[in-house]
Amino acid sequence: MFLKRMICSVLFLCMVLTLGVSTASAEKTFNWRLASVWSEGAPNLESERLFARMVDSMSNGRLKIKVFPEGQLGPANQVLDLVSRGAIEAGGEWASFWAGKNTAFDLLGTQVMGFSPMDYYIWIYAFGGKKFYDDLFAQVNCVYFPHHAHDLESGFRSNKEIKTLEDFKGMKIRVGGLIQGKLLQALGAQPVAMSGSEVYEALQRGVIDACEFSTPEMDLAMKLNEVTKFWLTPGFHQTSTINGIIINKKNWDELPDDLKAIVENASKACYVSRFASSTLNSAKATNEILAMGVKINRLSNEDLLIIEREKNKLMETLAAENPEYAAVLKSQIEFDKTIAPYRNQLEPWGFGKAWGSYPDLK
Repeated sequence: MFLKRMICSVLFLCMVLTLGVSTASAEKTFNWRLASVWSEGAPNLESERLFARMVDSMSNGRLKIKVFPEGQLGPANQVLDLVSRGAIEAGGEWASFWAGKNTAFDLLGTQVMGFSPMDYYIWIYAFGGKKFYDDLFAQVNCVYFPHHAHDLESGFRSNKEIKTLEDFKGMKIRVGGLIQGKLLQALGAQPVAMSGSEVYEALQRGVIDACEFSTPEMDLAMKLNEVTKFWLTPGFHQTSTINGIIINKKNWDELPDDLKAIVENASKACYVSRFASSTLNSAKATNEILAMGVKINRLSNEDLLIIEREKNKLMETLAAENPEYAAVLKSQIEFDKTIAPYRNQLEPWGFGKAWGSYPDLK
């Protein structure tokens, strides 16, 4: 009897201690720093702040994320390294920035003449695309969640008028993205890499002749209309953009399961919210820019077909060089082929656009 009571007492004590530990774990708070690749004033930075507010609210303050604009914790091109080695807990980024580490990252951030934001969302969460983000970012000791999407980018802003592909020749053009830079080279232009915070002054001083940066919303926020006269459309070079939150793997593993679920759900909510608001904001920004007298030119359909053929050749080369790039691209092509008949029969009330042609992958 005594032994039975002692065992019961020990079991009761263990249960109390376990509940105490579980409660303490559930109530533990976490304070993270997030280094952004976007400068102060950039609308994309507000996506990261929105994500942080959502996490704070959903977690009842148990996970607080302080967002730092570009340069405050390190330059934009070092954000992935800072998070990877655990110098900071999180970063806000664009996967195409890391194409120098692995060209497959480029397809996770954007495409030339490719996916819309809706395409990316369906591919990521319904067609298995999230696995590619998980696998590639795991290689650099990070966990990844897409949290921001915006639509077709503006195109090219310049002080030299561009009407045809011939006009690209010899121009120095700020551009982001691996395939985008290679495509400009193929068109005879000189691609120039620089952060968003440098673009205005570079245009003003004539260091570059033109730039692409982002959507009309972003371009207006950066006041590019003050230093450019011409606007070339459509933004074939970047038909959508996906930005993400990267988290150091050790810091991620330290979170209890409910906070992990909150981070994932907040990223999805932020993605949809910012896609809606950035699309509307870009529509309003376009009206403002046109009212300022900026002249818009549009490439011909013939020129766009030339770009599409050149894009396919470049992607074929990249796929042949890197099996991981090829695997991502094959999945994206398979998705487009799967959805194309449905998309086409929805016209003229459909969404996005089926690819005109595909890279020939062996």
